[in-house]
Amino acid sequence: MQIQDGLIHGPDRWAVVLPIKALTSAKTRLLPVNDPARPELVLAFLQDVLTALSDSQTVAQVTVVTDDVAVQQVATASNHSWAPEAPHRGLNEAALFGASLTPPRLGVAIMTGDLPCLTGEVIDFVFRFASIYERSFIADTQGVGTTMLMSHSIAGCTPAFGERSRAHHAKRGYVELGLSETAPERDRLARAHRDVDTQVDLWDAIRIGVGAATTAALQRNHEP
Repeated sequence: MQIQDGLIHGPDRWAVVLPIKALTSAKTRLLPVNDPARPELVLAFLQDVLTALSDSQTVAQVTVVTDDVAVQQVATASNHSWAPEAPHRGLNEAALFGASLTPPRLGVAIMTGDLPCLTGEVIDFVFRFASIYERSFIADTQGVGTTMLMSHSIAGCTPAFGERSRAHHAKRGYVELGLSETAPERDRLARAHRDVDTQVDLWDAIRIGVGAATTAALQRNHEP
């Protein structure tokens, strides 16, 4: 981190951590537990996120933290690294473990795996703003949760994902991005806000525009 003219100039390159739970227990509000389309869609969301990260110019490293074999295989197929979640159980514990694998001089970004609208260009756009603030975050569309959490260093990484994480991160001193940007910039950031937990979320994601993997999964399963 550098300070010039009173402004913080953070890292140009970032390490991204994606803590991903087992597919068998993921997104139960999206589709019934016994619906085979549910884990397929969840995996497709992740594939689109990994593709966006591969397309980003500012991402230097990606680590998927998971014990799910199918997720590990997708990470490997996408030329990204994975690390086992056990014994770092829980979203925040897994996120911190993944962050601990970050090389020096890289910023740390923790990201959810259910952002099928994300693109490499949007990721670069977010990280450009994140380089200004030592710690920052992107809230979800509902304004309750968090989709992306950025820190200039591992020392500043204190994730509080879970219920009402937006409020928790703001209380911990993270700066919320997307509040003071122009209308076109806020429209672009919609792709970073739009996580998918329910059918309504999925409809909105389709409206914004989802990636190729999610599109293919929807076509196979005729969803939503």
